[in-house]
Amino acid sequence: MRKKLLLVAVMLTALWGKSFACGWDEGDWYYYNLFNQEIMSDERYRPFLLIYGSRYYTNDTLRNGNIEEWRQYLGLSYDDTKYLVFKSSRSDLQDLSKGKAASDLNLSFANAEFMKKHKQALLYLAYAKYLEPYMCIQTAGGNDDFYWEQPAYEHNAGELDYDKVKTVLTKSWNAESDNELKLRYGYQLVRLAHYTCRYQEAVQLFDQYVEPLKMRTEMYYYALGQKAGALRGLGQTERANRDFIRVFANSYDLKTMAYTSLTLGWDNEINFADFVTGAADNNERNDIFFMMGYSDFNNPVNEIEKIVVTDPDAIQAKVLMVRAVNMLERRMLPSYSQWGEDDSKSRYPYLSQNDADGRAFFNQALRVSDMQRDKVSDKNFWNLTSSYLHFLNKDFDLASKCLANVKSSDADYMAMVNNLTVYIDICRQPKIDSDTERYLFDNYADMIKGNKAYCLNETYNPFISMVLSNRYGLQGEKAKSFLTLHKLQEIEEHPDESLLDDIQSFINKKKKTQLEEYIVSTSTVEMDNINNYLAYVKGVLRLTNGDFKGAKKLFEKQTRLKVSRRIFGHNIVVYYSGEEDDIMLDDYISEFPFIHDNMTEVEVTDALMQLDKIGKKEKGDESAKANYLIANFYYNVSRTGYFRQYLRFDDNNGFSYWKYGPDAGVYMNTLELSDAYLEKAKKSAADNELKAHIVYAQAKNIQQVMEDHVDSWYLQKVIPHAKFDEFDQYAGTRYHSTVKSNCLYYSDYH
Repeated sequence: MRKKLLLVAVMLTALWGKSFACGWDEGDWYYYNLFNQEIMSDERYRPFLLIYGSRYYTNDTLRNGNIEEWRQYLGLSYDDTKYLVFKSSRSDLQDLSKGKAASDLNLSFANAEFMKKHKQALLYLAYAKYLEPYMCIQTAGGNDDFYWEQPAYEHNAGELDYDKVKTVLTKSWNAESDNELKLRYGYQLVRLAHYTCRYQEAVQLFDQYVEPLKMRTEMYYYALGQKAGALRGLGQTERANRDFIRVFANSYDLKTMAYTSLTLGWDNEINFADFVTGAADNNERNDIFFMMGYSDFNNPVNEIEKIVVTDPDAIQAKVLMVRAVNMLERRMLPSYSQWGEDDSKSRYPYLSQNDADGRAFFNQALRVSDMQRDKVSDKNFWNLTSSYLHFLNKDFDLASKCLANVKSSDADYMAMVNNLTVYIDICRQPKIDSDTERYLFDNYADMIKGNKAYCLNETYNPFISMVLSNRYGLQGEKAKSFLTLHKLQEIEEHPDESLLDDIQSFINKKKKTQLEEYIVSTSTVEMDNINNYLAYVKGVLRLTNGDFKGAKKLFEKQTRLKVSRRIFGHNIVVYYSGEEDDIMLDDYISEFPFIHDNMTEVEVTDALMQLDKIGKKEKGDESAKANYLIANFYYNVSRTGYFRQYLRFDDNNGFSYWKYGPDAGVYMNTLELSDAYLEKAKKSAADNELKAHIVYAQAKNIQQVMEDHVDSWYLQKVIPHAKFDEFDQYAGTRYHSTVKSNCLYYSDYH
């Protein structure tokens, strides 16, 4: 059956795009990478290991195939060869070709014997060094080769005297008796024609100066890549892609270039089935399947199954399998805490019950890996893969059985075997009780204290900590679950009084195990008085809930902030970065002398208590003003108040969506309390100026409730008209005039 690539891409995107789509936040930093992808061992395929943060996997260790060929030809070390080819100057190369010592001391290996023996090679390198700055394709849009990723060049090939350079290269090819050097001159001829957009001539030069040499070295595939680019320029896409496939399958250096070039050419006219049937050999066929499995939209295990039918030991199958395992890790091994809001009803690691596609993918990968263990000659890789997948599936007996069959002297393999042995032992524990804690700490203290080797982002906790946190959470031990993954002060990011009580009980527990002592010591490091700190956090929560007495009692143990008396004031203009004196008004505050500047939390709650006491008196403006100031306080510490940071453990009111956005349910908003005190004030007030203040304050509260979205530092929605209508009843007051002059929303309403 003929399968058009575009159709395949569309269909598979629908199945896999959501789970495996490429993106910066798709998981490179937020999961545990316990399975070392690099055990697949073939450096040529390392760029194709899974990473979402860049197009190709970082591959600093890959040796350059071109340099390897030069190394063998020149009889030098790899590093010396690399320096000679890439770093040396043209003038030094010219001197060496004339038998003169180079001024660069890094070229001291080039003695007289070397210069004499390799004079022709040095002449070639000197001329290649002259050409290299210009070896960028000449395009109308500038120096951007449309298929080959390369650094930006200041020049392009069009700046050269084409006929002159071609003549030099042609004469050199004809004069050269060494086929390896002839091939390199042939490569330069093809590249020059390609990069000056002489596409047909580039193809002819390849056929004339490269193909007849019948050398299938790395440099041949360099030249073939140039020919393929020229065919693309001629619009002969199918021929070009066939050559790009040959480059991919045979080149050491150019696999990423060939893949990039090939995928840009996939369209409705290219038939995947024809690629497979037209493959030159089994390796090329496997690479075609590999490239399909590597694509973002595909399921790599489907292609593994096709590859292993004829070649169970194919490296391409191993590369796709480690990619598949890494995909599963991203689903099953998140490295961040759920803050105790358990969707983790299951033992970690786990797949969400709603992830049917993920479960099917996992089962397919496990089935193929287990099948491979019986078919291949090198069983270590597949035994390790199966062991790891059974471990993720929490089938610990089978995981251990497969792991016991891994017999290798390779350091990467054995590191994984050793770590996986520990992970299996820890994760299989039915319950983490005191006996288990002693066992784990006696045997695995070093790993518990800091095994971050396989977590991509080392700021996250070790995998074992994640496992322990999950188990403690399932056992209802909330404090241990939280502190295993977090510093105690991180409670400020998700305050919860029940959790605080559990933490206090755990920290004050007598006769802790060593593991428990370690959890406490690492989560409370550099904290002087933990109980006082916990009291402070509870005090903030009590104050948020309107419990003045309870908050004051807790704050008496510890305070942290001092605040202006204008926390009881009000604003008309909303401008968070403005100076407090310019933004906040302090009407009526001076009538209550117990409110002053630089108040601690104790003094603030004491002032609230005194205001509350006054507000409960019989009706009158003094009572109304007291309730109005309390209402102002709770508006000012709401998510749109000028002092919104005050009950959110922050030191400034700069915008943070998760703290001040409309969906910021982490912190309780305080508008209901503000509304309640405004209603009390309204019932007591007799003075129209005071009533105007109260009604406008109610309007601001309603505005915040009605908003769907909050912009970074100012409000966008207009205050509801009903409150404007009520506010108009006080049109003769000074405050009404002030609001009308300063509130653009109210001005627009009129």
